[in-house]
Amino acid sequence: MFVLFAFTCLVIAIFSGYFGINTYIQDFISINHYLAAIIYTFIFIVLTSFSFSVSVMTSVGTLFFSAWEIIFYSMIGIMGSSIVDFYISRKLGRDYVKNYIEKRGGKIEKFDKIIEKDTFKTIMILSAIFFIPPTIPNFLGGVIKIDLKKYFIATFLGNVPNTILTVYLVNGFLYSNTTQIYLSITGLVLVTLTSLYFYSGEIKDILRLSFPWVFRN
Repeated sequence: MFVLFAFTCLVIAIFSGYFGINTYIQDFISINHYLAAIIYTFIFIVLTSFSFSVSVMTSVGTLFFSAWEIIFYSMIGIMGSSIVDFYISRKLGRDYVKNYIEKRGGKIEKFDKIIEKDTFKTIMILSAIFFIPPTIPNFLGGVIKIDLKKYFIATFLGNVPNTILTVYLVNGFLYSNTTQIYLSITGLVLVTLTSLYFYSGEIKDILRLSFPWVFRN
C-alpha cells in the first residue's frame, strides 16, 4: 500500500509532464504561489472530508510544492477536514456513525470500552494507523466524550508522523533515492505497528473498517 501511493504519484508526474499539464501547473504556481497553495488546501479539505485518501492528496502535492511546504499545507488540509467531519458526526449523532461503521463491516461497540477509558488516546492512535480512512477517527471524535481542543490536538499528533513520512517516501521515488524510500517505508510500518499494538484485540475489526471489500462474502 505504501509503495502504491508513491507509484500513483509517479504515474501522475509522468503523464502530466507528457501532456504538458505538469509544466502548466508549475508555471501557475511560480506566478501565483500563495493562491495555488490556498486552492490546493481547499481542494484537500473538501475531498478528504468525504473519505478521499489523505495520502494521495499529500503525494500529489509533493509534486508541486517543496517538502516542508506540503507538510504544512497537508496538515492544514487534514485538520480542516477533521473538524468538518467532527461537526458532521456531532450534528448527525451516534446512529449515523454507527450505521457508517457497520456498512464498512465493523461494530462501533468494539471501540466503546477503549473509548471510555481514554478518548484522547483513541483518536490519536486511530489517526496514526496509516491505512485507516481518516473519516473513522473523525466521525468517532464527534460522538464520543471529547472536546474540540483535545480532539484537535490528538488528531494533529496522530497525523504528523505519517504526513512527514509520506512526503519523504514520494520524494525518495521522485529523486530515485533508494535509502530514503526504504527508511520512509520502514517508518510508516513502525508507526502503524506501534499504533496497532494498543488495539491488538480489535485488529480484525480495524481491518474490516479499513478494507470492507476483503471481508465481504
